[in-house]
Amino acid sequence: MNCDGKMSFGDFIFPVNPYLIRITHKREVSEQHIPGGESVVSDMGRRAARISGEGELFGSGCAEDFARLKRLYERSAAEMLYLPSQRPVYAVFEKLELIGKDIEGVIRYFFSFAVIADAPSFRRRAVISDGRKCLWDYAFENGLGTELLCELNPGVKRPDLAIPAGRRVALC
Repeated sequence: MNCDGKMSFGDFIFPVNPYLIRITHKREVSEQHIPGGESVVSDMGRRAARISGEGELFGSGCAEDFARLKRLYERSAAEMLYLPSQRPVYAVFEKLELIGKDIEGVIRYFFSFAVIADAPSFRRRAVISDGRKCLWDYAFENGLGTELLCELNPGVKRPDLAIPAGRRVALC
């Protein structure tokens, strides 16, 4: 779980986590009306989960931060999405909306991501240890919680000790 980390997508780390994050799961249901009778409902299956929300960028660099976020949206590549208190997911940046500037130096925005359900090659992201970093370092660098990294790396007994060089460290 990413309890202490910042939200990030691809190479963009949100300077401040959004104040609203909504995770929506939905099924496609078809209803057919039968004249003089009851309706027939068919379950067509699950739709892709959506992660949406709202946030604010503020300070002297908020316009540049929004421009970077917009370039990431325009790139339209699927990337890893890291959320606070959630496991990382592989997603597509579906929507970005500038809500407005309330005061000078504050930009409000809305975002939406579509989750790609089966992306096995991206679910097992890992790095090879250089022998100088511990799990806490990897957690900080990647916006992940140390609890998640301890769970993913059961062979590491102490997250505060350097991991031997050449050893694989699972990040998600």
